This record gives sequence, C-alpha cells and structure tokens, in this order.
Amino acid sequence: MSFICNRKIKSMKYLTLVFFLLFTALLFSQEQGSVIGTILDKEMNNEPMLFAHVQIKNTPISIQTNFHGNFEITGIDPGNYTLLVSYLGYETLEIPISIEENKITQVISELESKKISLQDIAHMQRESDEPVYITVNSEKSPR
Repeated sequence: MSFICNRKIKSMKYLTLVFFLLFTALLFSQEQGSVIGTILDKEMNNEPMLFAHVQIKNTPISIQTNFHGNFEITGIDPGNYTLLVSYLGYETLEIPISIEENKITQVISELESKKISLQDIAHMQRESDEPVYITVNSEKSPR
C-alpha cells in the first residue's frame, strides 16, 4: 500500500514540475514579429545585392543579405521602425516598416548607385589641403 502511495506522490511532483515549467514559458514568451526581404541592384537589371547591410534604425539589430540578396530579422517587438539599407558606392535607403505580433513583414527594394558630380569633386578639393587629381585619357588606344 505504501508503495502505491509513494508512486502517486512522485507522479504528482513530476506533473507539478511540468505544469510549472510550461506556465513560466508561456508567461515569459513575448509576441514578436519579423521582417524578411530582398535587396536588388537597380543599376544592374535588378540583380541581387550580395552582402548589403540592413539595419533597424536606432537599434543594434543589423544583418547582411545573402548570396541571393535576401535577409531575415526575427524577434522584433511590435511597432513602427525604419529599415536602413546601405552598400558601398550606393545611396543609403530608408524604408519605413510596421512590425505586428506573430506576422512577417516583407520588403523588396532596389538600391541606386551614388552619382558624383564635378561640383562634389570641387567641394572635396576645398575641404582638403591635398589636391584631388582627375586623370582623363584622351588618346586613342593602339590597335
């Protein structure tokens, strides 16, 4: 009789422990969302941008796109954010996004290359003590 009673007590202890662990997991779980996207090169017929830098503005969350120009950021608290997309030699892009609980926000965007004018070069010359050299090759190439 005592054997059956001890076995029931042990079962109740394990059952109580399991319910306690499940309850705490549910209590501390937060409802979060995620953002996925693709970054394309506008100048190269929408080819994927490899290793473009994607960051949520004013947060430490950042990631790089993969070989297909895709990225995924998970575990974002619901709210409105700005996605910063940058790549060397391209204009930085700011995309407003809205993250909702248990939903995926999808972004598809294109980066444009930076345009540098002669006025920009002249402005760099005035800011620096060192001269800026521009080489223009006007000779015809040998055949």
